[in-house]
Parts: sequence; structure tokens; C-alpha cells
Amino acid sequence: MRLNPFVPTIIVIATIWVRAASLHAAPPDVVHVPDESIDAALATFGHLSMDCGCDDITCLGGCETRARHLVDYSCAPWTLLPELAGGITITGWLEAGGAASADQTASRSLSPLTFADRQDITVNQLYAIIERSIDTTGGWDIGGRIDVLFGTDARFTEVPGLELERDGLASKWNSHTDYRLSTPQAYAEVGVRDWSVKLGHWYANTGYETVMAPQNFFYTHAYTMAYGEPFTFTGALLTYELNERVSVRGAVHGGWNSFDATRERAGFLGGVNWTSMDERTSVALTLTTGDQVNNVNAYSQRSLYSIVLSQRLNDDLTYVFQHDNGWQQDDGGPGVDAEWYGINQYLIYTLNACWSMGARLEWFRDDEGVRVPDWAGNTGTPGNYWEATFGMNWTPGTNLTIRPELRWDWFDGVGNPYNDGQSNNQCTASFDAILTF
Repeated sequence: MRLNPFVPTIIVIATIWVRAASLHAAPPDVVHVPDESIDAALATFGHLSMDCGCDDITCLGGCETRARHLVDYSCAPWTLLPELAGGITITGWLEAGGAASADQTASRSLSPLTFADRQDITVNQLYAIIERSIDTTGGWDIGGRIDVLFGTDARFTEVPGLELERDGLASKWNSHTDYRLSTPQAYAEVGVRDWSVKLGHWYANTGYETVMAPQNFFYTHAYTMAYGEPFTFTGALLTYELNERVSVRGAVHGGWNSFDATRERAGFLGGVNWTSMDERTSVALTLTTGDQVNNVNAYSQRSLYSIVLSQRLNDDLTYVFQHDNGWQQDDGGPGVDAEWYGINQYLIYTLNACWSMGARLEWFRDDEGVRVPDWAGNTGTPGNYWEATFGMNWTPGTNLTIRPELRWDWFDGVGNPYNDGQSNNQCTASFDAILTF
């Protein structure tokens, strides 16, 4: 099946437009809402204005302006579809953006950057979630979730046995080079009070950044996330909530980024999450280990641990520290063990309900040059990768976020990984827009 890359996007945009028009059309029995009724509603619900943007002209007027156009005075996020029978919800988002480098190359590639990796305007994610969340307050419950991703980001979540053939060499249904379709999550979930288990294909969640665009502050991603961590696992994930502040999890999985590969062996994942009583500090520890096929096509043990510390310094400023360390036996060749490790630091400052600014500074070490490929996709060279990213988030309404950023990458080692192998550094400017529905 050949996918036209823009047809699904056009369909979704048209659907959103029609749905939005129907919501903004006044009902037959409502012609005008008196100002005194609006004022009464604002007096009651005015404290909710921070949920939908600041109350000035730069944020589309805030809640007061919107209240004069909405009969229910609602500032809640807009959804394309209402909740279905049985508590099933269908939500998602559309993310599109563009990137450019100071150096124009023939390939237009920004490698080794991932996701936003081309000097072009792209539809990164047309993302749909079909979900029934579990609610175990009454005892036990059953649910599940399916995520469907279309766009240029889908190729990073394709796995053997699902989107790819079991050998991982050929695609089952994608023929377009850039615009592809994937299913990064598909699992059933059962919960009994403080216990829950996911069975199926799910995100690894081993670091601070994730595939899902709305959950990240920046458009581009850290090397740690792109090259040092797994994106997905397939298996059974057990979670136990000890109390409101501590949860532990353990899983048996079939290896990094795999669904039903020809060659896979069982691995283990364990982790603990802790949040302070004042909810200003949180720590997440994750460890995964198991046999994986290495770069010389043989099984060897691959292990990774990740530590993420988040500290809210005050009401407006948050600091995040992440450290990862991974290693695999014989990954650099017989008798040559590979190791990769790094430190990410984030500082995010909230200016108001619409504007926030952030900085990310990262150091990533690829000891044997087996994790980060060169610009042509071949095995890279050992060295240190550094990047400094500065960006802003503008949220004019609850459903729209625009993220401009500037990024500088540089490499300390032998070789030139940037600008089609011509440079050891790279400057990029990029932006994206995320519309949730």
C-alpha cells in the first residue's frame, strides 16, 4: 500500500475545521448572551483563566474574550470527539514544523539530529490515541490503548514484527521514504487497586524526553534520547503504587525497539519514581538489561540505567538533570565492549500562562562510535557530542503551542559528523506548531 503523505493531514485539518465551526455556531435558541450573565460567569470561573492563556491581547484575549463567544463560558481544552460509550476517548494532535541550518548542504540533512533532521517544512506527527483509562478506586478495572502515528517521525518508531518484517530489513506497508505510518503503542491494561499491568507494545519511558511531541519542551531532541535509549518495548509491565509519592515498576520485554523479531531474547526493566510531599522534587530511576543483537550480528548483554531529577526552584523556574549510562559487550567488535553515557540539563522558566522559555545543555559520549552514525548513516567515530538549545513555548490557547528554538551542536573527536561530513559543528534554527484535538 502506497501512502500519499499529505492526504491524512488534509483530512484531519478539514475535520477539525468543520468541528470547530459547528461548535462556534450559535444554537438556534441562543442569539446573544447578556453581558451581566458573562460577568457573573467570570466572577465564578475567573480563577480558571490561567488554564487557557493569559488575559491580554497577546494571548487572544484570555478567558474573558472567549467567554463572550462560548455559551458555557468554558475555557477547557477543545476536543474533536466527545467521550464514547464505555469511557473510550479518541484524542491526538497535529505537529508540523521546519528547520534550517547556517550551512546549506546538497542532501538538506541535519544529521545526526533526529526527528527534526531535514532543512524542510515537514508534518512530523499526525498522532491519534484511542484509549480507555483504568479506574481502580472501586476495586479493579480493565482498559487499553492504541497509538497511531503518521508523519516523518514514524520511521523512528518502526519495529521488527509490526511495521517491519521480522528480520527488520523491509517494511510491511510503508513505501514512502519520509512519511510513514507506525503504531508505537498497542496494549491492554488491567488494574486492581494499587496494582496495574500492561500487556503489549508500550513506550519505554527511560528518560526525560519522549516521542510524543506535546510532552517535550523543545522541538529537537537530545542525543541521549535519540541514540542512547530505547523508544519502545513489547512485553508485560507491572506497576505498583506504594503511596501517592512512590511507585515501582518491573517488566519482562523482548528487547529494544522490537515487537516480534526473528531474533530476540527476554530482557528485564525495573524502576522507581518518587515525588516529595510538596511536589517540588521528583526522581525517576530506570534500569534495563538483556541480550541484544550487537553490531557484529551476535547476541551480547546490553544494559542501561537512567536517572532523572526534576526540581521546581520556585513557582516559575524548574531545573531538570538527567544522567544515562549504557553499555554492551562486544558491540564494537569481538572483545571490544561499547559504552555510551551523558548528562542533560534543562532550565525552564514560565513567564506567564502563555509564554515560557527554556535552555538545554547536553554532553553525550559515544566511546566506540557505535551509537551515533555519521551523516550518511554509516558507523560513526568515537567522541563527545555537545549541544546547547534555547527555545520558547507560546501557548495562545489550550490547544495550540508554537515552539521556536535555536540550537548549536559541536563534536569533539576525529571526523566531521555535520553538514554532510564537512564540519564538526552545526547551527540550526527551527520551529514547530502543535494543535491538539
